[in-house]
Amino acid sequence: MRALAAGAVVAATVGLAAVVPAVGAPATARAVTSATPATLTPSLTPAATPDPTRAVVTLRTVTPAVVAPGDTVTVAGTVTAPSSGPLTGATVRVVLDRQRLDERAQVATWAASTDPSDGRTVGTVDIADIPASGRTTFTLTTDAGAVRSDRVFAALPVSVEVVQEGASTPVGVTHSFLSWHVRKEYDRLQVATAVPLTLDPDVDLYSGDPTTRDAAWTEVIGPTSRVQRIVDGTKGAQATLAVDPSLFGPETPPAIGTPSGSPSSTSTTPTPSTSAPSTPPPSGATSPPASAPTSGTGTATSTATSTATDGADGDGARSRTEAALTSALVGSLRGRELWALPYADADMAATVDSDDTNGLVRDLVDRARIVSDTVGQPVRDDVVWPVDGLLPPGREAALRTLLSGTAVGRAAGVVVDERAVTSASTPTPSARRVASGGTRLLAYDPVLSSLLPTRADAGSALPVQRYLAETLVLLGERPGTTRSVFVTAPRNYDPDPATLSAFLAAVSSAPWVDPVDPAALLEDSGGDQASAAETPVQPVTSAAPKPTLSAGRLANLAAQRSRLQDVAAVLADGQAFERTYREVLDELASARWRWQPDSWNVLSNTVARETTAATSAITVADQSVNFLAEQGSLQVTVENGLPFAVAGVRLVLAPTNPRMQVVEQPGAITVAPGSKRTVRVPVVAVAAGRADIRAYLTTEDGTPIGSPAVISVSANPLDGRIYWVGGAVVALVLVAGVGRALLRGTSRIDEIADEAGPTPPAGPARR
Repeated sequence: MRALAAGAVVAATVGLAAVVPAVGAPATARAVTSATPATLTPSLTPAATPDPTRAVVTLRTVTPAVVAPGDTVTVAGTVTAPSSGPLTGATVRVVLDRQRLDERAQVATWAASTDPSDGRTVGTVDIADIPASGRTTFTLTTDAGAVRSDRVFAALPVSVEVVQEGASTPVGVTHSFLSWHVRKEYDRLQVATAVPLTLDPDVDLYSGDPTTRDAAWTEVIGPTSRVQRIVDGTKGAQATLAVDPSLFGPETPPAIGTPSGSPSSTSTTPTPSTSAPSTPPPSGATSPPASAPTSGTGTATSTATSTATDGADGDGARSRTEAALTSALVGSLRGRELWALPYADADMAATVDSDDTNGLVRDLVDRARIVSDTVGQPVRDDVVWPVDGLLPPGREAALRTLLSGTAVGRAAGVVVDERAVTSASTPTPSARRVASGGTRLLAYDPVLSSLLPTRADAGSALPVQRYLAETLVLLGERPGTTRSVFVTAPRNYDPDPATLSAFLAAVSSAPWVDPVDPAALLEDSGGDQASAAETPVQPVTSAAPKPTLSAGRLANLAAQRSRLQDVAAVLADGQAFERTYREVLDELASARWRWQPDSWNVLSNTVARETTAATSAITVADQSVNFLAEQGSLQVTVENGLPFAVAGVRLVLAPTNPRMQVVEQPGAITVAPGSKRTVRVPVVAVAAGRADIRAYLTTEDGTPIGSPAVISVSANPLDGRIYWVGGAVVALVLVAGVGRALLRGTSRIDEIADEAGPTPPAGPARR
């Protein structure tokens, strides 16, 4: 309907504040309004963009919503002059068209048309002159009993038209409906309504910057958020909310965007459970309910995480802002009719079409229980709501396979587009359906669902009038048969709360509508027995954009999750590390990214990069070695640049040339925080020459971590015979010397005579 209205020259909108008066309200006097600006509440003012050549008529209220014999009908709205020129001496008239609306296709055709009606005029009012692009309000009342029909109930087509002074052809036209009702000669329609409550596809929700993250969570679940608008707009109405558990925030503060090697991902201690905090929340923070999932407590050791606590002394994993937002949301959901979606609103449609045994998505299905644990009341988690609304061949069996590996076990029902399980459109089938394999289906009516008002319809009663007309025609198809209707909203539904509240109140108060809990459609009711699903004549378009998940991406997410667990096994605080990044990986399985596929790519690439960077500070030192032996040990240095210990790490040496061989790989090692460890590895040199050895680290099961290195070895093994010959020669020389010393004769030195000493100088002659 919104698509049709958008394409019409004249947009029709009606305020809902006065849409539910009692049937048979007293008549009011006719009135002529001035051209003064409208003074409506901003959120209830219908938007009207001036048209270049035609006047735009927008309807704010139509009362009563359901017309009975003798009623006076009051229509209030605005007229916007063309942007090309003013309106002078104009009149607004309401014309009751002559045609009967017996089929829903006729309702759609009338709503889309902007042709003037040749029917009976039931009311007129003069309006003041309006300058180009200007606007004025009007209120028009009909004579008592001017609106009538010869049937006991009917949808009546009406045309609201603006005619310039002296002209006969309207300068502006909009079509709407009146609902005529005399008495009950039918079985009431059971109408169920469900609205999904999910996160927006915003990567800033997982930012490592606490200010950015808090701002994003405030935008997404705060008091003025889309989520809160849905909660407020459905309050007090018979409407079930299908809740994504990740609305309550991640279990740990994400480390996405923090510097490589930062310990922020391991700054909090592991959570004992997902149901109750082990210690009180930070001082001054809004306490979550006793059953709310928390992320544990502990002293933060990184700048990112410490700041994320927003002055909470590092005692909480979430900031005070996030905790307060979550607490407020939980409070507004308590006591409401709720369903639980899989955690992160996992894309069940894409998963079962690609990998119906996917372990990651099975885990997300199991985590739907977080909703029940958090709000502290029983919540149904066995209704599957594929985002595309389709049921192609094989999907029922694939869903059964996927759920068989979860705590849910089997789906109680699957939400589908009525067109996907219907071969013909007339008469409209009941919402109670059953698939070929016996699975109950809740088939939603796409036309009625499209009439749930959005923010673009703020202050508009056209959705109400169209909705009531649709249900009256639907009722007339089989008035004596009990039937059910299911109405849903899309995942990105964004209403104006006041408009939605008034809409639900108006349509629920119609005499022929019986509001019921959607869960009631999972069982037969009297004459409304579930009918078999049929194959549509034409392919049905998906209710959502194409999926971001594929078999390859699902496999990659599962592999990354497994890698996280492997890496966490060697870190001293590995459980918190694994849980932090796992939370973000889980979010990548969400259906919400269909509306923002580029954001999916950004988040996926960031997680992969940050996961690798988290252990890049564990390195093996490069070195060059001259190995002058056949066998011996290489001394390899492992350095841990992280501020916490790593344990159970294995060093692996892989020669790239057969000249060197590793005798035995070393066992598991532990490296203290910010320190080095030397590991001796026995090796054998088979031949002389250069032989590089690749050295890297792994977890116990062989998952590579950290930064590898290359050890350049110059092998020069000496032959063992050289040592034997050399030793023999040395021994012979030694023996010969000793023997000669023992057996020698007189030394030739002893045979040399001593020489005479020097002759002293002669003294003086005697006398």
